[in-house]
Amino acid sequence: TVEKNEMSLRTLLTVAAFAVWPNWAFAHAALVGSSPGSRAVVTHMPDHIDLCFNEPVEVKFSTVQITDEKGTTIPISELKHGADPKCLSATVPPAAAGIYTVKYRVLSQDGHVVKYGFQFTVRERQPVP
Repeated sequence: TVEKNEMSLRTLLTVAAFAVWPNWAFAHAALVGSSPGSRAVVTHMPDHIDLCFNEPVEVKFSTVQITDEKGTTIPISELKHGADPKCLSATVPPAAAGIYTVKYRVLSQDGHVVKYGFQFTVRERQPVP
């Protein structure tokens, strides 16, 4: 019948519209890589931190904070885009061995704020016996 064909056509058009809708319309910035990495164990505090996402982020509306085990904030430089507009970078001063937490807040391309974090460990290099 005509009604059944119209319903099938509407359903087909709806499915087709969602199939070709840009993926970014539903996405948020997700961390796809960092240096140091999540749960990394390093022998000294890196001189910089890099966070890379799956889409460009707005650097002036983003923050990154590094804290030690006591909750003390480690001062970092002003955030800048890395080699790619999907990456953020900042320099980090030397710091003692311990567990560090990185917390970030970024404004993704779709206008959503994404907050998350991870930890890494600095262990002093042990002398070889």
